[in-house]
Amino acid sequence: MRSKRVSIVIPNYNHSRYLDKAIQSALDQTYDNCEIVVLDNASEDDSIRTAMKYCGYKNVRVCRNPFNILNQSYRVLTEQLMTGDFFVLLCADDYLYPDFVEKAMAAMEQYPDAGYVQLEKVFITDQEDRREQEPFYKCSFAAPGRAAMPVYMMTTVAHPSQGFIRRSAFEKIGGYDKRIDHMNADKTLWYYLSYVSDMIYIREESCAVRIGEQTETLLTLRNMQHPILCHLTLKDFIRFAREKNIPEVYDREQEAFQKLAMEFVGYGQMFLEKLDFSLAAFYLQYARILWRDVEKEDVYLLLQEGCKRNCSDCIEEISPKVKRRNYEPPEGYTEIVL
Repeated sequence: MRSKRVSIVIPNYNHSRYLDKAIQSALDQTYDNCEIVVLDNASEDDSIRTAMKYCGYKNVRVCRNPFNILNQSYRVLTEQLMTGDFFVLLCADDYLYPDFVEKAMAAMEQYPDAGYVQLEKVFITDQEDRREQEPFYKCSFAAPGRAAMPVYMMTTVAHPSQGFIRRSAFEKIGGYDKRIDHMNADKTLWYYLSYVSDMIYIREESCAVRIGEQTETLLTLRNMQHPILCHLTLKDFIRFAREKNIPEVYDREQEAFQKLAMEFVGYGQMFLEKLDFSLAAFYLQYARILWRDVEKEDVYLLLQEGCKRNCSDCIEEISPKVKRRNYEPPEGYTEIVL
């Protein structure tokens, strides 16, 4: 019997320097029934020439928009171009390990009620240097989706390239047709998929996610789009939880806003280090909107003083914060061995 088809969809805009590696990682999958769909958003670099090299492969399609449709390319890829029963949204500057699809599919077959799998990542820089960190959870597991929903209120668990999604669950939530802009597509997607399906997490490192000065997240941090959309996404999560009567989500509203406020303080510190004092001040002011008592936090007071004096000396007084990971899985989980 022929295996079920998996679509690896790759939206791209001006990532020609990474695109070879992304496409090749899709071609190198050990799973035997993958299609690869590249959608270019009218790139101004060498992306199309890079992508067209692969058109001779029977399982590769390259499409191009006449203008940049930004994150709407997610919808075009998933609603119009892909044909698979499952899919991976591979960002053009990331890449998959060869057994990514095979491991995810094995998990899906073992747990047919799961709508998505998250596989662990490693961060890499533009120079291919690794940024080591602990895995997010302490073990591989399957868990009820509703138990995972509060987690997405608090943090980003997985980036788009870490996800392996069952198309039927994706269609059940209406795809990417949400009220919030797609800048938070990953967090929003995991949240709503968790309402209609169970989830799986695989602790083994299975893909690489790019970090650097030209990532979309950093660019939207600079133009202030990112904080506004994070705020709106959190409000949308709470609205949905109240509408569907999910108290384990909306009871954590205050905690979630406090955590987002501290995240904005962290962005303020980042831009103060870059000597962008006006942007640092903006993030501190926004943090105060989310949580008034943030102004009592020592780090907030130090950064505020730095913004007033237009200097970054205060950064030396702030102890580096190690991001905690290796969390307990959501309630009701079942540990799995693949």
